Amino acid sequence: MKTKIIVLLLIFGAVLLSGCTGNEQPSTEKNATPEETVTPVENTTVVGTPEENVTSEENVTPEVNVTSEENVTPGENGRLNISTSEIKETPYLLRLINNRVSSSSLEIKKGESVSWINMEDNPKRVLILVSEEKLFENTNLTYRRAFTYTFNETGDYHFSIVGQPRMNVTVSVAEP
Repeated sequence: MKTKIIVLLLIFGAVLLSGCTGNEQPSTEKNATPEETVTPVENTTVVGTPEENVTSEENVTPEVNVTSEENVTPGENGRLNISTSEIKETPYLLRLINNRVSSSSLEIKKGESVSWINMEDNPKRVLILVSEEKLFENTNLTYRRAFTYTFNETGDYHFSIVGQPRMNVTVSVAEP
């Protein structure tokens, strides 16, 4: 029995050592001269706005859609007060995470959009978004997928998630 163990250990050791050594052939790359790789450097110049770098070869076209700055202030009970002078083209984002919603109420202007996105920890969990005013059919929100709705009428609209009492949202739509 003792000899079997010794023989097995010797075979195991030989297999391990044979894996570390091999038939190494001298590589041809050692004698080769290294080639320099040159990456082109792009010269940039600041044109117009400081956050945009434009190369000298590009044609600069002025932006037609200029949005004004918006003031976002936290209000009472998780309500976001947003004041802008123009209609925002990108949707407001309401994250549904940890059985809560990022903002329980939102004030927007007519023509603006709101997106709900499922960010729950469980990717297999599907949330069902319900509009109490029947603006749209009940919508399944799968993991990290968003549903966007554009509000074209003024008023107060209420939304909820089936089975989640802390995921209620009120969207107040006003004239621009």
